[in-house]
Amino acid sequence: MLNLKDTHFIAWLSAALTVASLTMPAQAADPPGRAIPAEKLKQLPDSHVIESQGKRITVGELRKIREAEARVAEDKAKSARIEAGAELKTLQAKLAAETEAKLKSDHAKLMAELPRLRQAGAPAQAPQREAIQREAAQLYQRSKTASPAEKAQIEKRAGELLRQLGR
Repeated sequence: MLNLKDTHFIAWLSAALTVASLTMPAQAADPPGRAIPAEKLKQLPDSHVIESQGKRITVGELRKIREAEARVAEDKAKSARIEAGAELKTLQAKLAAETEAKLKSDHAKLMAELPRLRQAGAPAQAPQREAIQREAAQLYQRSKTASPAEKAQIEKRAGELLRQLGR
């Protein structure tokens, strides 16, 4: 049996539910704590209310947030690519300078060694020394405009010429 207090409570509850249903958006929010599949999220209209990270927001707001996050990530990736490119150019310049210095050093050693060997060497070896000297001069000229890979080959050949002179 219902008494008067119970009927007042039921009437009050009914009125409160009616008011609440009128003030809520036309689309109900998805249940909290449940992830919405990406496929379903793409199909939802911008005005649909969902719960994300403990807050009620519309799908449109969530899309704007995700777009902004994607732009920030893209900007970070772009700046990282630019920074990596600059670092690569710096390392390439450093390698080229080191290779050039090594080639000049080897050339200087070879040129310093040639006069001593000419004075001490036998006349039969003079044509061979002159050929080595000519090749060394050619290698030096080529090294000025050579790529890093070619410079490595030139450096190797210069070492071989030094060894031939040292026999």
